[in-house]
Amino acid sequence: MLVVVLAVTQPNFATIGNAVNILETNAVLLIAAIGLTFVLLVGGFDLSVGGTVALSGILLATLSAHMADGLAVAVVLVGAFVVGFLSNGLLIGRIGLSFFVVTLGTASLFRGIALVITEGRTLTLHDYPFLLDMGRMHIGGLPLSVVVALGLLVAAYIVTRFTGFGRMVYAVGGNPEAARLAGINVPLVRAAAYMICTACAALAGVLEAARLASASPTVAAGLELSAGAAVLLGGTSFLGGSGGVIGTLIGVLFLGTMSNGLTLAGISSFWQSVVAGAVLLAAVLIDKLRLQSLDKSVNR
Repeated sequence: MLVVVLAVTQPNFATIGNAVNILETNAVLLIAAIGLTFVLLVGGFDLSVGGTVALSGILLATLSAHMADGLAVAVVLVGAFVVGFLSNGLLIGRIGLSFFVVTLGTASLFRGIALVITEGRTLTLHDYPFLLDMGRMHIGGLPLSVVVALGLLVAAYIVTRFTGFGRMVYAVGGNPEAARLAGINVPLVRAAAYMICTACAALAGVLEAARLASASPTVAAGLELSAGAAVLLGGTSFLGGSGGVIGTLIGVLFLGTMSNGLTLAGISSFWQSVVAGAVLLAAVLIDKLRLQSLDKSVNR
């Protein structure tokens, strides 16, 4: 309905160029939201997504000055897996600390490190050919970031729907005690979910830095909230155990399309935030009413 309304009211909306623009501007959000979907499925949340995106871009720029820029990309991504497991994954999954407190702390830690390294300055990537090529590369007419995001989406869908790990993720989010009694290593599954989320955020940071040919310690402020809104709009429960990455894709496209349409209509970005927040609240309310209706039907 949103697409139809915008196509009728905005002459520049229903074009191939605008569709590619929507995909490109929301590729980073989609990658971050895919990782966050795993965390919500196990009944958690990660407030450090934005800080991870910022820090990964800064580390990429810093490491590229001392090694081959292609190798720097690999180091950042592999490091994200390790850091994601040792920080959020270990503290929340294994030790059992509150995900809110831990991820709030790591969010401040990651962005603080990025600010310390740069002293608040933006780092440019114009001297690194591999990164510049990444930012300019198109495959089949689509930017590399979009292709990577869609590829990651397919991989995440296969993992969550057709693998034992995916079934364990849903089981842990649905009923942790029942999952434990069934022999599932609940702390390890939770730790793995946070590790995946951190790695996805780092990948998003690398692609965003390459696309912009710069890395800023203040980039992606509030990205975790936008990603969370997209995941929730896509039907993944905040309590865990239900939802999926296809819904996350729909949520990202909805937010991206709405923002694009409001921009084409000349509406202020401040009002765009108001509309996005109102839509999210309405979606959560409708989902709550739907679940209550289903519960009543089952009880009858």
